Amino acid sequence: MSALKLVLTIIGISAYVALSHAALVIEDAFSIWRQLAVLMLIVPIAAFLCWGAFMAIKPVLGIGGGWLAGMAVAAACIWAARDFWTTLLTQLDWIYLIQHITANTMLCWFFLQTLYGGRTPIITTIARTIHPDMPDSVARYTRKVTIAWAIFFALQVVVSLLIFSLASIETWSVFANILNWPMIIAMFAIEYACRRRCNPGFQHATIRESVMAYLNNRNKV
Repeated sequence: MSALKLVLTIIGISAYVALSHAALVIEDAFSIWRQLAVLMLIVPIAAFLCWGAFMAIKPVLGIGGGWLAGMAVAAACIWAARDFWTTLLTQLDWIYLIQHITANTMLCWFFLQTLYGGRTPIITTIARTIHPDMPDSVARYTRKVTIAWAIFFALQVVVSLLIFSLASIETWSVFANILNWPMIIAMFAIEYACRRRCNPGFQHATIRESVMAYLNNRNKV
């Protein structure tokens, strides 16, 4: 099942990237690709809002009240999408820019806020779930890796804004959509190579083990 989930995840990400790029580079604002891209953006947001309304009302009015709140939010989302559908189609490039900037800003903050105020750097926390007796030299390295990830996502924001302002939407889409995941994978690979070089005598976890450590301890993280 894990292999199947991996394949389905890759297919899903590839489909999302291809549809996003096609929607942005096609000049026809009302093309089927843009219609599908807008739906792809709206549906997850609407589903999240409905779930939030359900969970907020359920403790007060029970399951029935929760469902009513969820349906009310769904109706509001449909009404808003209907009235702003043309605007969403014609301003899709700005919507994707805001999404890209927001996501990378939040990821930058996710790493950055663990570096001050006496907190433990996020990479250090993950590493200690695998190596509880981690030496100080490795702990210092994990702090630097946390800084590196914060810088990586900050650079994503800066470069994204520069390309969007100075180049074509096609160029921006290649950077923000097509190259996004390869850059993250490359960052993982570069960090892994640096880790082995900087701490040659330490038994290093693989990239897969690091990811699984985060998923298994995300509440602690």
